[in-house]
Amino acid sequence: MTHRWIITALGKDRPGIVAGVTKALYQLGCNLEDSAMTRLEGEFAVMLIFSAPAKQTDEQLRRAFESLGRKLKLTIHLQPLSAGEASSPAKRGRAYLISVYGADQPGIVYRISEALAGLKVNITDVQTHRSAAEGRRKPSLYVMILEVELPAGLTEAVLEPRLKALGKAMGVEVSLRSVEADVL
Repeated sequence: MTHRWIITALGKDRPGIVAGVTKALYQLGCNLEDSAMTRLEGEFAVMLIFSAPAKQTDEQLRRAFESLGRKLKLTIHLQPLSAGEASSPAKRGRAYLISVYGADQPGIVYRISEALAGLKVNITDVQTHRSAAEGRRKPSLYVMILEVELPAGLTEAVLEPRLKALGKAMGVEVSLRSVEADVL
């Protein structure tokens, strides 16, 4: 029997963080099941779910990751998943990608996510990027990609015009496309 855990780690970006975290998992006999790891400006963030063999005690896992945190100068949070949390969530609806592209301004993520929440659209992943403007006269370019699941009864034909209208009001381009297969 295995136990499932979620770990988050955050620290200054540098080579070796992914290798260090995954080496610890490997040496403990754990299996990495799901992860998101990315650099955000000068920081590197890790969030992953792993299973640990029953022979690994909570204390052994915590000591190993405390040691790793000190060695790599990472802030680490380790939490066991309950039996209910330990099962993968069922897909709730049809998968879509929403792309938002335009001049950077406050409220882009909020306004799009609020509109989606009001329609009961489940956001499963968000990625944003702001590129530096060339010269001081142009605003920075902002790009956001959302993976979403549409609830039963909400169609692309209803959602797309609403997103486009919101995008127009905000001065950004918004597009919606169906995801036919699982996308990593």
